Amino acid sequence: MKKMMMLVAACACLAACNNGKTAGNAAGQDSVAADSAIADSSVYVGVTPAADSFGIKYRLAVANDSTKGFSMRQAYLESETKESEVSYNSGKTEVVTQNGKTYYKLQMGQNSPSVNFLVLNDSTLRMVNSELQEAASGLNYDLKLEK
Repeated sequence: MKKMMMLVAACACLAACNNGKTAGNAAGQDSVAADSAIADSSVYVGVTPAADSFGIKYRLAVANDSTKGFSMRQAYLESETKESEVSYNSGKTEVVTQNGKTYYKLQMGQNSPSVNFLVLNDSTLRMVNSELQEAASGLNYDLKLEK
């Protein structure tokens, strides 16, 4: 019985170390769906401009507790409804205050740059560059609170 429990625990650890990727993700299921989002989280959604596609659809769940975690789904759009490439990321959110403004820096991994958002208000995040500057183009880089 002890050996069986150890095997179950080892499998659970391996599954937890899968870097946010699950069998559901491979099947194209949304890992940050509203019903399975991080407990006690705020979920933001929106489509931002992209150079080589119709846009990038984001679904971002940010934990509102001491874990400071996030879970994000990014989907490149071929049209308003057809997704081509989908990626999932999760990690820690660094909260930065600069010049009286609050920013979320999402740590995407050791070899990847962070994705940064300006907190405009209680219901809107705006994607900004690595220097925490808004896009000069005037295009819409906002994610709106869904939950």
